[in-house]
Amino acid sequence: MRRAPIVVTAATAALLALTACSVGEPTEAETDGATDPEASASSEPVDPTDPGCLVGDWRIAQDQMQVFYDAVSAASEGLALTIVGDTGLSFTDTEYLYTPGFTLQLEVAGLVGEGVTTGSIGGTWTADAGVITTAVGDNSLSTIVTINGVTQDASDLLGGIIASDPINEAPFDCSDPTAPVLQFDTGSGRVPVALTPAG
Repeated sequence: MRRAPIVVTAATAALLALTACSVGEPTEAETDGATDPEASASSEPVDPTDPGCLVGDWRIAQDQMQVFYDAVSAASEGLALTIVGDTGLSFTDTEYLYTPGFTLQLEVAGLVGEGVTTGSIGGTWTADAGVITTAVGDNSLSTIVTINGVTQDASDLLGGIIASDPINEAPFDCSDPTAPVLQFDTGSGRVPVALTPAG
């Protein structure tokens, strides 16, 4: 009558032993075949010319835009531009939108004023061999300048400097996909401008 529990206990022990073997240390073959997804991802080389990293909503910080306008100022005698504010730039797989809503403090031939830019410029884009090519579909950029108390629409006058499409034919570098760098066109050359995630 008392032997049954011993049989059950022995069977249970045997079962536990088998379970322990099945969940024990991995074999050498198992460890050799195991991979760490994060390690694999981090070891994969980044293609700096992959335009996929550009897709998303970006912000061009004030200091980065200042680098651009410093270069523009240097190429135009008697002109000094100081930017206040950031700029937006968004890419989908096929379209882009550039929204430079900022204020520029101007000094033109000794006259001081400010220019307020509103609106946007956008269209379609493609990339090949690390260079962006755009086709403008809509340009609603406007620049209103006030100098010595006189306000005028300077969109045509300063359009090539402020209300331009600086990313057209722009080389880009996606070595850091979280901070792509575009080479903005200053009219006389290009300067590197880093993007920051808009979020």
